[in-house]
Amino acid sequence: MFLSEPAETSFDLRFWLFGTHVRVHPWFWLLSALLGWDLVGSGGRTGLLYLGVWILCVFVSILVHEFGHIAMGRLFGSHGHIVLYSFGGLAVGSNALNRGWQRFLVSFAGPLAGFIFYGLVVIASIFLLPLVPRDGRNVAAAAVGMLEWINLGWGLINLLPVWPLDGGQMAREVFVAAAPRNGDVITLAVSACAAGLVALQCAFPQLLARHVPLLADWIEPDVYMAILFGLLCVQSITALQAANARQRRYNEEEEFPWER
Repeated sequence: MFLSEPAETSFDLRFWLFGTHVRVHPWFWLLSALLGWDLVGSGGRTGLLYLGVWILCVFVSILVHEFGHIAMGRLFGSHGHIVLYSFGGLAVGSNALNRGWQRFLVSFAGPLAGFIFYGLVVIASIFLLPLVPRDGRNVAAAAVGMLEWINLGWGLINLLPVWPLDGGQMAREVFVAAAPRNGDVITLAVSACAAGLVALQCAFPQLLARHVPLLADWIEPDVYMAILFGLLCVQSITALQAANARQRRYNEEEEFPWER
């Protein structure tokens, strides 16, 4: 769903940045606009201005995130390119490494880049916001808030052990290293449970409030998040069933004929 590179279209935006080819699929702009559509409201031109600022903040933040993957991959000798689409992006080829701990660090480098960018935004806002003209200060303050939420909030969510988010890929490297034979199955089982909990919390916030107070305090109701993590939960369950079937076939092949 998220790890396959989308097909190219005639509407793709293409450019090179820091020696890396970047392609932006049209769905990236559409989904970003959909996520920020509440900003339009009844504000007319002002609402559209805030929507434009939101899309720009999403674009810059996701680009920083993907360049985190690219930079870490380059340290280990793996080069890739970036594709922005749908709910995020891909650093294609950056994780093509043989060692699990290297792949773990490449996966973590994306959220880490966002956290560093978050810190820079906070520091810059302290010193630069007072210098912004009064008529543009509200827009600047809104942009700062958007950048802080995207790079901190989305970064933390991306570290959840849900496949194929970065946290899910990091969890897979840990589980496979600890249990090479069943690591994939454990990863998908954990992913299905975590994604299901987040989807339930986003859709029915009061349902888990008593039983998982930490989740209730951290994740707010959100229809888009509920749909996203619901899809991720279904995807993990489907992949888990396939992985269990492969594991059963593998076990049967290893049995002696008289054990069958």
